[in-house]
Amino acid sequence: MQTYKLTSGVLVICLVLIGFLFLGGCTQKEPASGVVKTDAGSVSGIQQDGLRVYLGIPFAAPPTGELRWRPPAPVQPWYGVKEAKEYSPTCLQPVTGSYVPNMSEDCLYLNVWTPAQSPDDKLPVMVFFYGGAFGQVAPFGTMAVYNGTTLAEKGVVIVTTNYRMGALGFLAHPQLDNETPYNSSGNYGILDQVAALQWVRRNIGAFGGDPSRVTIFGQSAGGESVLIHLVSPQSRGLYQQAIVESGPFWANGPTIDNVHSKADAEQIGEAYATSLGYPGPDAIAQMRNRSVGDLINAMPWPSTSWNLTHTLRFEPTIDGWILPDSVDALFGLHRENPVPLMIGTNANDGTTLSANANMTVPEYVSFVRNYFGKDADAVLLRYPANSTQEVQLRLAQIMTHYDFADSAKFAAGSMADLNQSSYLYRYSYILPGQPNGAFHGSETLLLFNLPGIPSDPAVGDNLVDLWTRFAKTGDPNGGMSVTWPQYTRDGGRYLDINETLTVKSGY
Repeated sequence: MQTYKLTSGVLVICLVLIGFLFLGGCTQKEPASGVVKTDAGSVSGIQQDGLRVYLGIPFAAPPTGELRWRPPAPVQPWYGVKEAKEYSPTCLQPVTGSYVPNMSEDCLYLNVWTPAQSPDDKLPVMVFFYGGAFGQVAPFGTMAVYNGTTLAEKGVVIVTTNYRMGALGFLAHPQLDNETPYNSSGNYGILDQVAALQWVRRNIGAFGGDPSRVTIFGQSAGGESVLIHLVSPQSRGLYQQAIVESGPFWANGPTIDNVHSKADAEQIGEAYATSLGYPGPDAIAQMRNRSVGDLINAMPWPSTSWNLTHTLRFEPTIDGWILPDSVDALFGLHRENPVPLMIGTNANDGTTLSANANMTVPEYVSFVRNYFGKDADAVLLRYPANSTQEVQLRLAQIMTHYDFADSAKFAAGSMADLNQSSYLYRYSYILPGQPNGAFHGSETLLLFNLPGIPSDPAVGDNLVDLWTRFAKTGDPNGGMSVTWPQYTRDGGRYLDINETLTVKSGY
C-alpha cells in the first residue's frame, strides 16, 4: 500500500483545539483471536476491556488507477485471516501544520467496535461520517479522535468509515458523466458512504449488530452527508434512524453553499482539469495516469478561512441520481425518508468557520444587501457592524444563526410533519478557557471522549447517553432529569445541552 504525505499552505480552521485530535490514540489491549467471517474473508481484531475492535477492514476495492473517479468497486476476496488491528491510512487531502497523517489513495476501509459476545446479540448499530468540508479544511478520517470505545461501552456497535474527499471524491466532469448510465459524476465520496452502509447491511450481523437497526450520524460535512442520505434514493433501506450534528443544509446559504448544481460542478471540474494541463477530450484518461500527489496539490485553495468555507470547490453535486435536487428543496417537498431524526447545532458554529474574513464595513453591507435583498435592512439592524472587528463577529453570528440553526430548525420541522420522532438540540457548553464559545465540532471531542480535553464530565456523559439511547429506541429520553420533547413547528421546543439539560423554545 503506497502512502503519501502532502503539505500545503491551507489554513486549518475547523477546530480551534485541533492539536487535541492527535493525542488520543486507540488504546488497545493485547490481541485475542476474535475471528469474524465477512463476505470477503475472515478478519481478526483486538480484545479491549470487554469490547472487540476491528480496525482497517476493506469495504471496497482501492479506488486507484482506472478505478479513480468511479463508483466504489467490490473488494477482492482474500484467503486466510486478515489482521484488522491498525487504522488504515486516511483518504488523501492537503494538510498543513506540523502533523501530517498517514494518507493514501487506497483508503476505503472502516472500523468496528462491538460489545457483542455473539452474533445472536443483535445490538443496535451506529455508523459515523466525519466532517472537514469534504476534505478541504483539515486532515480527517479514521483518526484517534473518532475512537468508538466510549459509545460502544453503552451497548451499541460503532462503525466509523473513510470516504474519498476533495478532488478525488467530488470531481464532476462531462467526460465522467459519459462513463455512467446515469449521466452522473461528482459524488464518489457519498457513494463510498453508501458502499460502507451496504457492507454494514451484509456483514454487521457477524459482529453482533442488527442490520435492521442502523443509525447514521455525522458532524459538519458528515452531518450534511446524513442529510443527503435522507433524501437520496440510493440510500433507502440502509439505515433506520439519523443524527445530524451541525450539518449545512441550505443549497444557497448566506455563507455556505452546501451543494453545487450539475453545471457549476462540471465547470469547476473542467477548470481543474485545465489547470493540470488537460483541457481536451481525453482529460480524464490523462488525469487517471497523473500522480495522485499532483492532483491533490493542484486543488485550488482560497487565501482565508472565510473564503474557504464560502467558496468550496469540491462538494456534493445535484447529479439527478444520488441527489435528485438540493437537500432543502427536497425537505421542503417532504421527499426525505421519514425516519426518527435527532438534529442540532452548536451555539457558536460560525466562530471559527468565518475566521479571517478580512471584510470591511462597506463590503459587509454590500454582502448583506446582495444576499438578503428586501430583508437586508432588518438583517443589518439585527447584525450591525461599525468596524472590521465587528464585521467578523456579525459574520460569525449570521453563519451560526442562518446557515446552521435556521436550517436545522427547518429540517426538524419538515421531518416532524412525517414522523413524530423528530428532536432538535442546541449544544451550548463552552470548554474551560475556550474563547470561541461552543465552536463548530466541539461536541465531538466529548462525544468520542477524546483524552486530554478539560471539561465537565457530566456534559460528555449526557452526550453519549442521548446519542446511544436514541440509537437503541428512536427516543433519546430515559434517565434524564428532563424530558426532551418531540419537535413541532408550533411548539418549537428543543433541548439545550450544557452543564445541565434544559428544555427551551425560540431556537
